[in-house]
Amino acid sequence: MAKASTWLAEIDFSQLMDLRIDYAFKLLFTKGNPRILISLLNAIFANKKIKRVIKSLTVKNPYLDKESNDDKLSILDIRAELGDGTTILIEMHMYGLGELKAKTIRSWARAYGEDLEVGASYAAQPPTITIAFTNGAIASIKNDKNLCIADDKIHKLCMIMDCENFAIFTNAIELHYIDMKAFAKAVNEANSIIIGDTEEVMFAKWLSIITQKEITNKAIIESACEEEEIFMAVSALARQSEDKIIRQAYQRRQDEIYFYNKERADDRRIMEQQAAEIEKLRKEIETLRANQSV
Repeated sequence: MAKASTWLAEIDFSQLMDLRIDYAFKLLFTKGNPRILISLLNAIFANKKIKRVIKSLTVKNPYLDKESNDDKLSILDIRAELGDGTTILIEMHMYGLGELKAKTIRSWARAYGEDLEVGASYAAQPPTITIAFTNGAIASIKNDKNLCIADDKIHKLCMIMDCENFAIFTNAIELHYIDMKAFAKAVNEANSIIIGDTEEVMFAKWLSIITQKEITNKAIIESACEEEEIFMAVSALARQSEDKIIRQAYQRRQDEIYFYNKERADDRRIMEQQAAEIEKLRKEIETLRANQSV
């Protein structure tokens, strides 16, 4: 793409908004050409060899209705509906990973069957798919010891299955967790986007654009922009990044995330210090008891 090569030579990627910030992510994939979001979703499904090819979709209201006045309001980054009625929920998470599994399952439960009409067959209800981009690993439960363990998977697909024969029990629920932090780390170490469980090239290219702030070899980013839909996305992102009003709203959201993470980091440090002090005191008591028994 000669046009892309000329344009890429002029763009300063360091000035682009970070797509890991949910405000920028939502703006690009809902306000741009629908082909951008369709391409990203098809790449995600292809990476897990899911035979689902999206040709069109409709972006819906991201608010999930409350079931009661006391219910907690759920706001998604992107909510889309496919032609067959399948609902896709997409969220970008730079914090709060400890609650993410519960949050995504709850959002799925709220959305699944939301539009089911009275008298309609439950079996006819189209599936609901949740996709969460995360800045860290989402731990799984290790069955034999009932322990939560993290892995180095970049793309984790979770479904309901029969625990004895591991057959898929239903396709009603499909949860995708995409670890952006693990992807960027692996790319920088291998100097290639084809790493780990990113076998689908288009999926890897999209991830390299989403995490481009962390990718050290910018030639990888430029190569991804040779894809037409990615070129369209980065072009739109460049225009949005130059808009002063958009930039101010983006900066406010970026600051909110920074201070949220900083507070949680400070809380963790305090808890670790307290735990260390308790352990020190425990050892001192044990030493005193041992000396008294002599």
